[in-house]
Formats: sequence, structure tokens, C-alpha cells
Amino acid sequence: MTNTKGKRRLRPLLWINYLFVILLLLTNVSPVLSPDLFWPIALFSLAFPFIVLINFLFFIYWLAVFKRYLFYSLLAMILSYSLILDHLQIRTSVTQTEENQISLLSFNVHNLSNTNINRGDKVIRNSILQFVDEQNADIICFQEFQSYPTRGVHTVNDFQKKLGHAYVHQFPYLQKNTHEFVDLMLVYSRFPIVDFQDFYMDGKTYGCYVDIDIEGKIHRLFNLHLESNHFDRNDYEIFSEKDVNLNEKKRNQILLLLQKIKKYSSKRALQARKIRSEIEISPYPVIVAGDLNDVPASFAFHHIKSNLKDAFREKGKGYSNTYNGNLPPMRIDYILVDPKIAILDYQVLEPDLSDHFPIIINFKP
Repeated sequence: MTNTKGKRRLRPLLWINYLFVILLLLTNVSPVLSPDLFWPIALFSLAFPFIVLINFLFFIYWLAVFKRYLFYSLLAMILSYSLILDHLQIRTSVTQTEENQISLLSFNVHNLSNTNINRGDKVIRNSILQFVDEQNADIICFQEFQSYPTRGVHTVNDFQKKLGHAYVHQFPYLQKNTHEFVDLMLVYSRFPIVDFQDFYMDGKTYGCYVDIDIEGKIHRLFNLHLESNHFDRNDYEIFSEKDVNLNEKKRNQILLLLQKIKKYSSKRALQARKIRSEIEISPYPVIVAGDLNDVPASFAFHHIKSNLKDAFREKGKGYSNTYNGNLPPMRIDYILVDPKIAILDYQVLEPDLSDHFPIIINFKP
């Protein structure tokens, strides 16, 4: 009789466990199911770390009370092993150095002001320049760069002079710009840039490639900035709000947030398909760097990655959070390379200069 009562007490907990096992298994579909076909799958990919954590806690609990139910979450986590490794790497020493290694840095610099209010903040701009210069990277990919020609501030030239890179490719975010400032994406390189192509959708760029001659061998480098979810201050309030009551204002905020996720995750899927098609026809070894605005369990990331090597999985450690904003920690900035390229080192650097952390790798072509 006591055993039966014990089972009844555990039953609600067990049903919750079943729910999170099912959610985890469903999330394994998110890398291959495009949001423009079934947009709610984007929510599963965003929630993946939380879903895994709950399953892990259930596993620990059932293990502690000696219940065979532990195998449900354990099996689900084993089946999700590859996705877990996209988020978390546990290793000790990972740094290698070799002669003639090349360093590549990718950094979303958030308009060179760390805020959308004080554009052209000289202090932040100079701090970013000083920090990037100290990294001494051979190739630098910038997203959300800005120049202010109407104020006599030409940041592209200023950065090039300080950094000392002989080659630069710049292209505006908007094909038709009406602002006093110019939003740009940039590639600085110590190696010759011999060709390039920019990609636009609805009049706004989401990336480019540049062909770089690295010691006599051409490599095609993609610098990407896929469409963001365009969250604003009202959206961020949902994540910081302590009041859990669902009033009308909060309900409307949540609905608007979901509409944004639906719209922009679908748009990223279209952009990812275009980039994947360009990667597949590249006659040169490919390197992809930039801000994909999506998490490691997403369709956009996996569709672009395909057979490329993820620098984080090769040499990263820990959780690799690259986001420095008002949302939970997540990896949305990436460097992917051709399988023949050797990754020697991967780091997430953590200056508080943007809503993104820069990432840097050393590699052997």
C-alpha cells in the first residue's frame, strides 16, 4: 500500500518529465526543419539549453531516489548528444601554435557606440579600435560598423590606419541610405582581396564574400550578418519582468514577440539557403564568419554549416556565450571553416564594448 501511494505522489512529476523528454526529442528536428515551413520550431531551438537542463535535473533526481525513470531523460539526452556539443564543450588545454598560422577575428560592434542612442560615441569607438588593434588579427570581419561622413568622421580610414591592414572591403547595409550616418559591414585583411560579392535582400545586406589570396592560395571568406529578430525595449521587458501575472499588456507584448520570431526566423532561413548555395559552388576553400542571429540548434546555423567545421566544436570550451545583451546567454556568432583547414585555437573575448562578444581563431590554411 505504501509503495502504491509513493507511485501516486511521483506521477505528476513523472508526467512533467515525459513532457520535457518529448520536447527535447522534438528539438532534434529544429536543425533540419525550416521555420518558413513550420515557424514554432524556432522556439524549440531557442529553448534547447533550458530543455536539456530540465532533463538533466530529472536524471539526477531519479538517480538519487533510485528510480528506473532516469532512463527516459538519459536516452533523450544521448539522442541529443550532437546538439548538446554544439552548445557545450568540456576540455582543458586547447591552444596550439604553429608557424605561419593565420588569425581571424569576427566582431559585431553595435554601431561603434554600444547603444543605439548615442551614435558615434567617440570613447566607445576608440576603445573598440584599441581593443581590436591589441588582438593583432590578420583578418577582421566587422558587422554593424558605422561611418559618420556628415560629421567629418571617416571611421573606415581611421581604423585602417591604426590597424595597419593593407586591404579592406566595405559595403553599406542599405542600398539606398538617407541617414547622416552610414551602416557598414567590413573586412580588413593583411592579405590581398582579389574579388568580392555582396548579398542583399529587400534592399538590405546580410553578408558578402571576399576572395583572399593567403600565401598564394585563394580562400573565400563569407562575412555574414543574418536578419535579427528586431527586439526592442518592450520585448526585452518580458525577460526582465518579475511580475509573472499575465495581464493584457504583457499578453500583447508576448504576441508581438512571437510574430517577430515567426517573421525573422523565416527570413533567416531564406538567407541561409542563399549562403549555402554560394558555399556549394565556391571553387575555393570556404571560411564563414559573423553574426547569424540564431542559436546552435537552429535551421539557419546548421544549413550554413553543413559539412564545414565549427571552430567552437573543434577548439572551444565551456558554453561559448557570444551575446552581451538583455537576453539569456547564447551563442549567435560563429566561425566555420572548410574541413581541410586546421583550427588551432578558438576564443570568445569579453570586452564590454558591444552587445556581442568578439570571437577569434588561429588556423592553418
